[in-house]
Amino acid sequence: MNTTQLSVNPEKLINNLRFSFTQSTTVLGELMQNARRAGATFVSFEFSQDTRTLTVCDDGCGIACLKTLLTVAESGWDVDVIERECPFGLGFLSAIFACDAISVDSKGGRFSVDTAELLAFQSIAIEPVDWQGITRLTLTQFKPEADQVESQMRRLARGFPIEVRLNGVSLDRPRAVTSTLPFIETELGELYAYGLSQGEDWLRQSEYFHLYLQGLPVYHSHHERDPGHVIHLDSRRFLARLPDRDKLIDEAQVIAEVKHVLQREARQRLEAIKNQLSAVAFVQGYNTLKTYRCLDLLNDVPLLPQQVLAIIQDYPIKEGCRNVNLTAVSQPVSRSDVANGLVKVADLDDLDEVGALRWMFAWHRDYRVFRPGLDAGHWLFSHLVDLNGPAITLDIVNETHRAFFAGQWVSGQAVFCEQYRLTLNGESVDIDHDAVYDEDQDCFILPSRESSGLVVCQASSYYDEWDTFMESAKEADEWDFHNFVVANTADKPADALQRLLPTFGSCPALFSRTFQIVLGNDGDVVTVAEM
Repeated sequence: MNTTQLSVNPEKLINNLRFSFTQSTTVLGELMQNARRAGATFVSFEFSQDTRTLTVCDDGCGIACLKTLLTVAESGWDVDVIERECPFGLGFLSAIFACDAISVDSKGGRFSVDTAELLAFQSIAIEPVDWQGITRLTLTQFKPEADQVESQMRRLARGFPIEVRLNGVSLDRPRAVTSTLPFIETELGELYAYGLSQGEDWLRQSEYFHLYLQGLPVYHSHHERDPGHVIHLDSRRFLARLPDRDKLIDEAQVIAEVKHVLQREARQRLEAIKNQLSAVAFVQGYNTLKTYRCLDLLNDVPLLPQQVLAIIQDYPIKEGCRNVNLTAVSQPVSRSDVANGLVKVADLDDLDEVGALRWMFAWHRDYRVFRPGLDAGHWLFSHLVDLNGPAITLDIVNETHRAFFAGQWVSGQAVFCEQYRLTLNGESVDIDHDAVYDEDQDCFILPSRESSGLVVCQASSYYDEWDTFMESAKEADEWDFHNFVVANTADKPADALQRLLPTFGSCPALFSRTFQIVLGNDGDVVTVAEM
């Protein structure tokens, strides 16, 4: 019977491993890790672009056995480090692949060799040294460029627990566990909750978080430089991908757990903050509560946050791609004012969806408009007035006549009257000074005190199919409608004609002359004769 077994071609395997490292600068993080695991207080990188030489020094415990350093997949760390961090024994390979020659000077001796010789499995000589407590690696013909080295070093140093120097300059480490950030212990590891720690401004909030494993970055929920929560994952629980640990294993599962823990810690902190603050101060944190999905903490607070209420700031129009109808209330509104009817809050959809009649009713009845963003159990919902569903009626009072308006973008019948009445939910309002567009009847209602052309903006947003705002068409329709209203409300026909006539400043031949104009039954000019 023939038998076989798994075998390995060592030379090909080692040479192919060069393609397993994500980027050429991986070696920088590996050398930082070695210094940290060795108990160093600093790790120093000196890079000369001219000679393409990288020198790395640290004051750790040193490498006792250089043979172990050159043994792939074997770790020379002590039992505690191996148990805690699961070193792969592949880090030194990244250094070999990143340069043409390498020298090592440490506790266990010194060697200097071309990397091609190492990859060919040639024997090298190890010389004894009088070690002075500094481990030094020199990589000659280092392949990454200077700007790559600097940007990567700055990125890797941000969360690293020991000092990192580049060309004599200590790099910023604002997210390190040894920084001034107030980390707390969780089942994930060390966690800093952005804006929620004691003494911090809780009104600052962020959905973003940054994950570090053994001091190096492994995940950013958004851009790396964005402010956010910082978690240094427990390396006894979480693992990263071999060989360069740049991506978490079971990443989706880890991210879900991180979000769960962040949510829990945020809620606990926000509950404590709620107990410490007045209602006025607590509702100022609406955005923070919304970010951390803790809006239910507002359910029993007797004030409404400003962010959930708006006032109709001016004559309401179709907005299209703009937001012009609503503006936030200037002060929080109390539960007692809402319950007693001193402040009425409406559930009202966009004018583009429900039409102008309901918005004119809400505006003239001084309703506040609810902006969705409260927990379903909030007390406001028992007082919210529905202005979307119930029928609304329009009654015209003392109609005088009707005329047809034809503009560039809008047209329709215009009803001239003394005033009109809007009735909704048994509540009525009489309006004598603001026109309204009735979408169902495709007509403009013009009360006696209205003379502007703004109502055309209730019939159209003046955005074309490419979302381009047609300002010239809007201005032309407004002006034409204004003249249309003036002409239709003039006391004498001659006054109406005079208001409708354009100016003739560009035609001197007409100056100081008298003309007779004859109009037909439909308003068209029949004849014009000079007198």
